[in-house]
Amino acid sequence: MDGSRVDGGYVHTMLCLCSVSVMLSLLMLATGCAAPVSSLFAKPTMVPAAEDQFLSSPVKMRVGVIGLNGEIGMFLAQERGYFQDEGLEVEFVQFRSAAEALPALASGELALGSGAPDPSVFNATRRDVGVKLIGSLSIVKPGDAGAALMIRQDHIDSGRYRELSDLKGMNIAIHILGTTPQLYMERVLARAGLTMDDVQFSIVQIPDQVSALANKAVDAAWAIDPFVTLIEMQGLGKRVITVSDVFPGAVSMIIMLSPVFERRHPEAVKRFAVAYLRGARDYIQASKTNQGREEMIPIMVKYTGVKDPTLYARLSWPNLDPNSALDPQVLDIMQDYFVKAGTQQEKQDINRVIDPSYMNYAIERLGSMISW
Repeated sequence: MDGSRVDGGYVHTMLCLCSVSVMLSLLMLATGCAAPVSSLFAKPTMVPAAEDQFLSSPVKMRVGVIGLNGEIGMFLAQERGYFQDEGLEVEFVQFRSAAEALPALASGELALGSGAPDPSVFNATRRDVGVKLIGSLSIVKPGDAGAALMIRQDHIDSGRYRELSDLKGMNIAIHILGTTPQLYMERVLARAGLTMDDVQFSIVQIPDQVSALANKAVDAAWAIDPFVTLIEMQGLGKRVITVSDVFPGAVSMIIMLSPVFERRHPEAVKRFAVAYLRGARDYIQASKTNQGREEMIPIMVKYTGVKDPTLYARLSWPNLDPNSALDPQVLDIMQDYFVKAGTQQEKQDINRVIDPSYMNYAIERLGSMISW
């Protein structure tokens, strides 16, 4: 564990957020609503594509996934046959991050991929790689607590920590610098009038943060679920501020499109968007009501690293936008931070990065829905 102090000029050398699939597999070792709102979530009548636009034969698509709950819309589309309905044969391919998937997207080995909107995505635009963002997977809604600052429980019990200003002088575990976790932490510190110079950051991969808190190697950690929940379940720490407190509306995961696949199969990309939105809306219906929520759990168990079905009763469930909207202003805020942190070379015109046309096509066929 590197306990060195990090300044604002830190150069981001890590190309991926972390090995999420490996990270979540370690979870197996660590673990031994409201009334229906049909007016918001009722399924509109699906308008079929024009007959002359139907795909003449099934199109095979390799889609890069990380294995996180935020990808549930795609997993549901696969399990419920929505991709098949659109003439697509989708194969999921495991990757660890957007950065790792980008070369495969650029070459056409992948048709689409998911990941966080980290600096590598915008740096690829600068290099004219041609990868586009066509929609959001998960976003941060007010009240989300799936990513949070965890303070060691003994510091809370002893009174060492009472408020955010008490972070001064603490050693805080963070799994990567120069991208969104550091962005969130700097916003946390700013709330108390603190800066990066007032704390010490240690690079600790997310699964190891549990033992780091248990061994008192760090005072706090910026963690994500399921480890936020595990830390609290084991009495090792307590969440004191969440991602939704410091950046509501942030884009957590995005859908990336290969320029090679787009040139070869533009109609198939439209069909993917339709199938994905059907899956995303099924999830939203289930997560916001008591109708079908339990049906989501076996699918998340199948496709993600959280294999204990009983844990889902305590985990924070991801939030999806029913129109898969991407907010250009949010992405610009992220770009500004990455440039400031030195992990993105220069800011990119957001119109070169995002392409909403495919989700717009899906909305034309499925109808628009109120987000919240």
